[in-house]
Amino acid sequence: MDEMEQLPTTNLKPPDRPSERAVDRDPRLRGRLLRQFDRGVTTLRDLLVDRFGEEGLGASIAETRAEYEAVIDRLPWIGGSANPRSFSLYGSAFWLALWRVLEPRGLTLDEAPKLFCEIFRTYWSRYPRVLRRLYGRIRMGPANQKKVRRLAIASQDRPNPDDYVSRFVPGEPGRFDFGIDFVECGIIKFLRAEGAEELAPVLCELDWPHTELVGIELIRTTTLAEGGECCDFRFRRPGASDIGIPRASLAALIAHGVVGWAACGALMGALLATVSEPSAIIAHAVGAPIIFAAVTAHLFLRSGGRRPIFVAGTFTAIVVALDALIVAWLIQRSFAMFSSALGTWVPFALIFVSVFVTGSLLRRRRSSPRRSPAPPRDQSGPPLSAS
Repeated sequence: MDEMEQLPTTNLKPPDRPSERAVDRDPRLRGRLLRQFDRGVTTLRDLLVDRFGEEGLGASIAETRAEYEAVIDRLPWIGGSANPRSFSLYGSAFWLALWRVLEPRGLTLDEAPKLFCEIFRTYWSRYPRVLRRLYGRIRMGPANQKKVRRLAIASQDRPNPDDYVSRFVPGEPGRFDFGIDFVECGIIKFLRAEGAEELAPVLCELDWPHTELVGIELIRTTTLAEGGECCDFRFRRPGASDIGIPRASLAALIAHGVVGWAACGALMGALLATVSEPSAIIAHAVGAPIIFAAVTAHLFLRSGGRRPIFVAGTFTAIVVALDALIVAWLIQRSFAMFSSALGTWVPFALIFVSVFVTGSLLRRRRSSPRRSPAPPRDQSGPPLSAS
């Protein structure tokens, strides 16, 4: 059954269950969050001086920290580290504390998005760009998409009334890689309980710098905080040519490469047992790329595939490594096989070409026809990130 059929949009009223405090379930949570606060203040000092001034900075930081500690004690429990949404909820406690300190000092809801986004960018820019982009690639990877899908399905049971409820949206070729529709938001529930629901649209704005900093392009047309039926997050990899096409996991990729290598080894063993060595070498050079073309087709049609150049390079590297380790080193006790162009290097080259061509043809078929991305409607935020 399609997941969109499994996840109805009606009957979204949370069950009548009492909330649990996060600090009761995780006694060390308060200390961890306050230590993060103290480290973050050091990073943000120059920005905070501009806002508070040098003289009032210490008192303002102390007031914000005290308010933050009080808010932390009222955070609801939605699963802790077992639920990635917990960290977004914990983050909202900081922004709420900061808002309660700055509002009496003249900060308005119209000014807050710009200041909060500036603080967010400054804090997260302290991490090297390569690490941020690596994090983004992991977030967009097949393994994380499966995790997001599982979390969405589990959320429909509403095990916790304070948690998020979401639907997973499969990618659409040419438009986005995957999406999430949040039909209930844990942050809005928390802010409502704190009497600060007006802050929710401000915190929604933080999604734009967040995705941009990690190299993800966000498309969003509506949010619950603005009165929409859901928050319709759509994610895509900027500049990718296979947007919306399911991608195989790294484990599936390696497994297919090993199977292809084993099949080529079995072919060579059978040939050596039935024909002369020169004939076996020639037949193997012809058969190896055919075997890997079949393996590549299975990968792309069943597991989703990846960029053809990446798959071709990975398969070839697996074959070279296993030939060197198992055939040359463990079986033959000699690397003389690598001195034969026809017996070794020609098959390597043909495997690479075969995988690349097969993958390119299959990916082209899967991505056609391609549709141009629809322009977002009334998005409350900056233009789509072009990082």
